[in-house]
Amino acid sequence: MKKALSLLLAAGLLTVALGGIVGATANETETTQKLPYYLSVTGTVVSVEDDANQEGWLRVSILDNDGNPAYLILTEKTVYPFVKDLAEGDAVTGYFLANAPMITIWPPQYTIAIMVAGMPTDSNFRADRFYAWEGNDDGYMLAQGGQFAFLIGEDTEVILANGDDFSGGDIEGRRMAVIYGPSTRSIPEMATAIKVIVLYEDAVTLPATLPEVTIDATGWPVLVDGKLVDGAKAYQNTAGIVMVPLRATAEALGFDVNWDSMTRSIRLGVAINLWIDKTEVHVGRMAPISISTAPQLIDGTTFVPLDFFRTALGMVNAYAFEGQVEIHSDGEVME
Repeated sequence: MKKALSLLLAAGLLTVALGGIVGATANETETTQKLPYYLSVTGTVVSVEDDANQEGWLRVSILDNDGNPAYLILTEKTVYPFVKDLAEGDAVTGYFLANAPMITIWPPQYTIAIMVAGMPTDSNFRADRFYAWEGNDDGYMLAQGGQFAFLIGEDTEVILANGDDFSGGDIEGRRMAVIYGPSTRSIPEMATAIKVIVLYEDAVTLPATLPEVTIDATGWPVLVDGKLVDGAKAYQNTAGIVMVPLRATAEALGFDVNWDSMTRSIRLGVAINLWIDKTEVHVGRMAPISISTAPQLIDGTTFVPLDFFRTALGMVNAYAFEGQVEIHSDGEVME
């Protein structure tokens, strides 16, 4: 029975991963090796309840298109392009991060970034990270997944996730939800957007007045549990934040470290994910954690702020003191 259930779970997750290439249409006969920023799961609502693990979140039980159960977790950051209030029997599609760690539980559970319900029959929808289409002079924005491109027309509404107007704003490289009507039967599919929702992005917010920096930790060696990390040297950025090389330090703490050049993301172990230039860290299926400043890629090395080791990895101490940077996995907390 357990073996059969495992096979069923694996098949269900594979169906979501392959069939959920966001907004894929029947006329698309080719696939791409590029991974879109979001995947999706589609089904019918069975129930909507408050999430027991987090106040203000919702837990939506659905049956997917194959009749399998799944749970969709709606957070305070979930965006609703059409209808927000959900009821039993509603057809919904939930979009989740393609590279988010998945817990192998049954039924599967997805933390939803975009919840699509009540979409008009004459509309279509895509969600991805979009970039200026290199080699195209018409102004199209091409999805990271490579199968869709959109153009902003004279009547296109461009807003932020909170509803504020963003017409004329810089959308290069941003995560976006795109509502459109008719499109070309081509690869990539092309359309003029009716509405573009620029999704949440974490930004580094510095205090109005930075404290005076009296020391410079640049070049200081890094120690993990009292042992020198070979070749690891810290540096102090212009905001006075001490940054340390991630791979060497994390490996000294016992983590496997994997780099994805396409998404500019790093995975530690099986459940911790972070991205270059983003302050958001995903740890398992918990709510994203924010760190003081975004990871930076310098000469091929990723640097992270010291608070990453405390807030995301749960280290007891991470501090710069008397010419060295120290990180401790146990012991007493340094004040």
